[in-house]
Amino acid sequence: MPAHKVLRHVWKTERNCMENRDLAAAAAENNAGADSAAAGGSFCADALRSWIKEAHEKKNRSYPKGSSAVLIPFLIRDGVCHVLYEVRAAKLLSQPGEICFPGGRIEKGESPMETAVREATEELCVDRDRIEIVGALDDTIGPGTIPLFSYIGVLHDYEGTWSASEVDRVFTLPLDWILQNDPDVYKIKLARQMPEDFPYEYIPGGQEYRWREQSYSVPFYPQLPTELSLFQEAKGSEHCGKAAETADSISDAGEDMKLPVLWGVTARVTHSLAVLLREGRGEQTLR
Repeated sequence: MPAHKVLRHVWKTERNCMENRDLAAAAAENNAGADSAAAGGSFCADALRSWIKEAHEKKNRSYPKGSSAVLIPFLIRDGVCHVLYEVRAAKLLSQPGEICFPGGRIEKGESPMETAVREATEELCVDRDRIEIVGALDDTIGPGTIPLFSYIGVLHDYEGTWSASEVDRVFTLPLDWILQNDPDVYKIKLARQMPEDFPYEYIPGGQEYRWREQSYSVPFYPQLPTELSLFQEAKGSEHCGKAAETADSISDAGEDMKLPVLWGVTARVTHSLAVLLREGRGEQTLR
C-alpha cells in the first residue's frame, strides 16, 4: 500500500476512535446528568414530603386562637336514644340563653378531644369515665371562621346534673327526630370591604373586577319536640363539687322555661350529625 494511503488509513482510524470516545463521553455525561436530575428530583420530593408532614404535625399541635371543641352526648332515655343539649346560663357574656353542646376553647397543650371531654365533665358534673368517645364529625367553621371540632360520645348513667354557673338547664332530643327533620336554612350574603391600600392595579379589570358572590348559611330548627325533651326533675348546682339541688319540674315551670330556638353553629353541627348517621346506618335502627 502506498505511503499516502497508509497515512490516510491511520488518520481515519484515529478520527473514528476520537469520535467514538467523544460519543461515549457525551453519553456518560448525559447519563450523569440524568442521574443527577433524578437524584435532585428525588431530593426535592423527599424534602417536600418531610416539610408537609412536619407542617401537618405542627398544625395538629397548635390551633388558631379561639378554636373550640364540643361533645355531642348520646344517652338512653326510656329505652330510646337521645342527644343531649344545654341552654347557656343567662349571666354568661357570650351567647347567654342559647342552645349549645357542652364544649369550649381549646387550652394550650390540649387536643380538641381532650377539650370536649373536659368541658363536658365541668358543665354536666360527670366523671370522665362516664364519657365514651365513639367518633367525630368533620371540622366545622364556627363564628368568625374559627375552627370547631365536634366529638360524638355516649354519656353513661347520666342523672340530669349540670353546673349552674355555666348552664341554665339541659334537655334532650330523640335521635329519630334529628334524623327525620332538617333545619330551615337562610343564606346571608357577605359584604366585601377592601382596605384603602388594596392593590387593584395587580388585578385584571382593577376595581371593576367581577368577584364571586359569597354567602354564609344559617340553619334554624324553629320547632323542637319539647314534650319529649325535658327532664322532669332538673338538678343544677352552682359548682359541680356541691350537692345538686332538685328544681321544679321544667315541664310545669311556665313560659320562662320554654326552650329557645336551636340555630346557628349548634344547628349546623346537629344537621351534620344527622347527615353522617343517615349515611352510615342504612336501614339499621339504634335503640
